Amino acid sequence: MKRHWLIGTGAAILLVAVYISLIALAQGWSHALEQTAGMWYWVALLASGFGVQAGLFSFIRHGIRARQAAATGSLAASGGVSAGSMAACCAHHLSDVLPLLGLSGAALFLVRYQTFFLIAGVLSNIVGIIIMLETIQRHGLSQRLAARRWDISRVKKGALISSAVALVAAFFLTPQ
Repeated sequence: MKRHWLIGTGAAILLVAVYISLIALAQGWSHALEQTAGMWYWVALLASGFGVQAGLFSFIRHGIRARQAAATGSLAASGGVSAGSMAACCAHHLSDVLPLLGLSGAALFLVRYQTFFLIAGVLSNIVGIIIMLETIQRHGLSQRLAARRWDISRVKKGALISSAVALVAAFFLTPQ
């Protein structure tokens, strides 16, 4: 179990390091530290969610290997959500490079909707975690989760619908 905690913690730290490095590369270390301090709550939410997903992924992978079962569809979906979360987390930093490539309009869009991308990253983390918990429950990889009498597939559907509504609201309520 400690191994999965270490993998999750390492993934969260790595995501924060990538985030700070991208900003430092584009605008310098002082701006990177200032930006991280100003948005620490978003960075913490995204890194924590990504770390939890990495730890759960490791747990699922280890459990499935131990049972020699195949759940590649579930793992692929979870991995896709994790990748989407990372992309949403860092997408607004493309605005630092896009003007150099002659794509100022795209840079303006990414800066204007930065909060939307951050919300999308947090929501995709939540959905990704629920998908992984559903995989764990479906394959009986955790006795604690198997003992619960609630259907995680319903929780997943509710989270997907709620996330879609929240994303639409965030998109239209983002200040112009």
